[in-house]
Amino acid sequence: MFRALRNLFAPEMAPEGPVTFDFEIDIKAPPEAVYPLIDFADSRYAKKQLGHTVRQIGTDPDKYSLILTPMPEFEHICTITRAEPPHVYALRSVAVPQAGVLQWSQEQYTLEPYGNNGTLLTLLVEAQFDEPLTMREYSQHIAMMAAGCSTAIKKIKLHAEQGAEAVREMEAAQFQ
Repeated sequence: MFRALRNLFAPEMAPEGPVTFDFEIDIKAPPEAVYPLIDFADSRYAKKQLGHTVRQIGTDPDKYSLILTPMPEFEHICTITRAEPPHVYALRSVAVPQAGVLQWSQEQYTLEPYGNNGTLLTLLVEAQFDEPLTMREYSQHIAMMAAGCSTAIKKIKLHAEQGAEAVREMEAAQFQ
């Protein structure tokens, strides 16, 4: 009986396993102009242009370290899992040390010609959080991850259409 009562008042637990996010945005620039902004190996990679630290790890052409200026305590180890210029770019990212409850993320950018010389950019993200989480914790982390993904593709659009300085202004307002 006491077990039944305890379960009645226990917090609802979140589902286990990775969570998938899917975003898309149209960009007024062709895929050939957008792709370099997401390609770690390209000198035009957006994070490099914005002053974040990006370096290849060792001699592996598919492994990179990314340190975002506002979060220097985290190194994101990124492994490129698919690169088909200018149509598909995918990577797996793990933060060291672990950032909050996010264990890893897998991101895939798909670029399709759209309209008059534009691009339809789709971002598919799979993320694994620590388990178990309560539904309340899970919902908070889902909301933060979704907001981060949405902001990321908006920055790519802004960068492709208006340049790095427009993104710097957006980031300055974002991190004040």
